Amino acid sequence: MNLASLGKPYLNNLPYAVTAIHKEGHASPMRTMMRRLAATSALVLSLGLVAACGGDSEDEPAASGTGQGAFPVTLTHKLGTTTIKEPPKRIVALGEVDQDTLLALGVQPVGMAELTGVQKDGLAPWTAPKVKDPKPKMLRATDSGFNLDEIAALKPDLILAGGDYYIDKAYDKLSKLAPTTAYQTGPYEDSWQMIARQVAQAIGRPADGEKLVAEVEAKLNEVKDKYPQLQGKEFAFTSTFPNGNLGVMKSTEDISVKTLNGFGMVLPEQIKNLPGDSFAVELSTEKLGVLDVDVLISHYNNDTALQRKFEQNKLFSSLDVVKRGSYVALDLQSFWPLRTPTPLSAPYVVDNVVPKIAEAAAKAD
Repeated sequence: MNLASLGKPYLNNLPYAVTAIHKEGHASPMRTMMRRLAATSALVLSLGLVAACGGDSEDEPAASGTGQGAFPVTLTHKLGTTTIKEPPKRIVALGEVDQDTLLALGVQPVGMAELTGVQKDGLAPWTAPKVKDPKPKMLRATDSGFNLDEIAALKPDLILAGGDYYIDKAYDKLSKLAPTTAYQTGPYEDSWQMIARQVAQAIGRPADGEKLVAEVEAKLNEVKDKYPQLQGKEFAFTSTFPNGNLGVMKSTEDISVKTLNGFGMVLPEQIKNLPGDSFAVELSTEKLGVLDVDVLISHYNNDTALQRKFEQNKLFSSLDVVKRGSYVALDLQSFWPLRTPTPLSAPYVVDNVVPKIAEAAAKAD
């Protein structure tokens, strides 16, 4: 589930004490996002994706829920064209939306990316209930991507990588192992709906994919009616860097910003107009005034000492948004699904994260 090398190259805007993060360093869903942040001392989080056993026996096909009559299937994406000639039985999923879509449709991959730091077994709370025995092999990822030998050992007949930020680095090699998908627009630019539909098409179940997307969108749309206090509230969404600075999401094209916009919240002009043309900027403490909005949502990598130090900073504690209680500190289990929505994590956000944000928004009235 997963910003990896988020700061190189940098755009230095010294007059504003802001470092802009280039689009090419843009985050991918969960796993990749966190690895990229960690590589630049941002969002330091234990995302070592640990290998585990299970689901790699050839006589235990995991994809029994794939379609039977819609093949061959041809998909066009940013890196080329992928043709799946017959219903896949051994699917490897390398992106959070990819694997969560499979699981939501009742299809068990033979291999998938592990998320650590959220739950001890590497399965997110919204994913774990959908995983059955034999469990998929949990794949290790580094800043350079996945171990190709581990993937090859699973003998996949389909590799889903629409949500893998680094798929462009390994696409040619993976495509030699099995038909491989990739992002359609760019890394971390496809919506979860786009990736979910791609996955459903790849397994021969496009109608079920459309139904799944419609169900999750309906769940998300309930927020506006249930929490009217969110409507029109200006927000800031941040993560604290170990150097004491903040990573502030500033692009209206960012996935988490889009999610909050969907709830009726608004990214204010003072944040959108921060220097740089990327999705986020690094903001030094002397510029914290820009965060004095209706609702401030922050994440501290589950580092309580870092959170305490930051919250005790007078520049931070004197912000009106903090003093009136419209500040929400999210733990990783709450931050991650908001940062990277999937067909499984988006409903989790509605049930477990939105109520916290709504409570803070009510205090801004």
